[in-house]
Amino acid sequence: MERERLLPLREEATRTTIGMLRHSAPAEPPDLVPYLNLAYLLGVRHQRGDDGLMAFALSLSNWATAAIKDVAAQTGRTVQEVLDQYETELMEARMAQEAEAAADSAAEPGAGAAEADAGKPDGGKPDGVEE
Repeated sequence: MERERLLPLREEATRTTIGMLRHSAPAEPPDLVPYLNLAYLLGVRHQRGDDGLMAFALSLSNWATAAIKDVAAQTGRTVQEVLDQYETELMEARMAQEAEAAADSAAEPGAGAAEADAGKPDGGKPDGVEE
């Protein structure tokens, strides 16, 4: 039922997808791409409503599926291997960000001082201060 309702929007959604990719794919620096894509998504929702946005999302997911299949065929890997590579890269990036954040917090002045004071017999309280 949902598919039949969105089917008339397919051609327009495909044109919108191509337009978005023409703007986003060559964008530099690559960090700009999510902002461009978000602007497209918001524009589609504003101009075409929820059905237009849903048709656009469906078009994008169909294009992504075809692109992954093409990458797999061009590189001699399975679709699963291509997706595993992307998933591994995401996990590695997240772990690197977490390690960087931990290093940054450890490098801040006074970092760890509260923990060091807590290990002292008086809990790090100034001389003469008792509970």
